[in-house]
Amino acid sequence: MIRLTRYVAVLLVPGVLALNGCGGGQMPAPTVTGIFVKATPANQTAYSSQTVPQNQVSFAAYLSYSDGSLSSTPLSGVQWSDPDSWVSLSGNIATCTQPAPLPGLQLSKMTATAQVNGSTYTDSSSGLYCL
Repeated sequence: MIRLTRYVAVLLVPGVLALNGCGGGQMPAPTVTGIFVKATPANQTAYSSQTVPQNQVSFAAYLSYSDGSLSSTPLSGVQWSDPDSWVSLSGNIATCTQPAPLPGLQLSKMTATAQVNGSTYTDSSSGLYCL
């Protein structure tokens, strides 16, 4: 029995010591790398001939982090803009007032700008299709 206990101790102690140095330290907290905009509905399509909410797309901006994750709640205080004349913008809600000149093919780009911890982040990868 003593021989078995020593045998187990001889195997376990070096293994535990080796694992202690492998990933046992603190992981640094992920850092903010930018913002990411999500549209609702997800297909980013609004119908100018319809009434609310079918003629609208709403947007929300989330923090993106160095580990690839996104914040769980949308940011507040985001500045929204859309340059196209067929889109009326009220805060984060875009309303199609008429079809785009190239319906179904022309994405009206929505730009979100947010200040986070003294840094300014912009995302213009989202938008809406006005049909």
